[in-house]
Amino acid sequence: MKKALAVTAAALLFTGVAQAQKITEESQIVMKNIETRTSVRQYSGEKIEIDEFVKPLLHAAMSAPSAMNRQPWEFIVIRDRDMLDKMSEEFKNAAHLKTAQFAIIVCGNMKEAIEGEGRGFWVQDCSAATENLLLAAHSMGLGAVWCGIYPSKERTKQLQDFLALPEHIVPLNIIPIGVPEKEQAPKDKWKEEKIHFDKYDTSRDVKMEKTATHKDIKKGSLQIKGKKK
Repeated sequence: MKKALAVTAAALLFTGVAQAQKITEESQIVMKNIETRTSVRQYSGEKIEIDEFVKPLLHAAMSAPSAMNRQPWEFIVIRDRDMLDKMSEEFKNAAHLKTAQFAIIVCGNMKEAIEGEGRGFWVQDCSAATENLLLAAHSMGLGAVWCGIYPSKERTKQLQDFLALPEHIVPLNIIPIGVPEKEQAPKDKWKEEKIHFDKYDTSRDVKMEKTATHKDIKKGSLQIKGKKK
C-alpha cells in the first residue's frame, strides 16, 4: 500500500493530474503524501540508483514558486561516500549523512536574487524549493530531513569553505536522503486554534499567556512578576 501510494503520489506531483475544482481521489492521495511526510534521520544503508532519483527530485524543487520568478536557487548533489562521511563529522546537525545514500544542498545565488529591499526573498524561494524536494522524496519512498545552515553565520561560512563556494552562493540547508531504516509515524500537527478568519483573534493570545505548561516552568522560561520561576 505504501509503495502504491508513493508511486501514485509521485505521478501526480509531476504530471499535475488534478484539474477539477473539487476534492477527488487523486487530490486526497496528494494530501496524504503531504500529511504523512516526516523528518527521517535514520537510514538503512540500502543501496539505490542515485541518478535515477536526482533529476525528478530537483524537477520538483525547481517547480516551486519564487519572487518575480527569479529562481535564485542552486543545488549541489553530494554522491561521494567519502565526502558524505566527512560532512557527517564536520556538521554535527547533519550527522545523519553517515548512513544517507546522498545529499542535496540547497543554495541561494545572490547574483540572481532580487536587488534592494526584496533581496531576502531568496530564503523563501529556496525554502519552497526545499519543501517540494522533501515531499517528492517521501512520495518515492525515500526519507529526508532538512538540516539548517543559513542564517547561522558560523555554519554558512563553514559549509562555504568546505565546498569552496564562491561568496555569492549561500547554502540554506543540507538535505540527507536515503532509504528509511524504519517506518515513522508522522506527528499530528493540526491545531485549529492557529486558524483565524478575517482578522487575528487576540483573545487567544491572552489565553496562551495564562496557560503555562509544566515543561515551561521547569525550564525556567516562564516570567512571573518580573522574576523567573
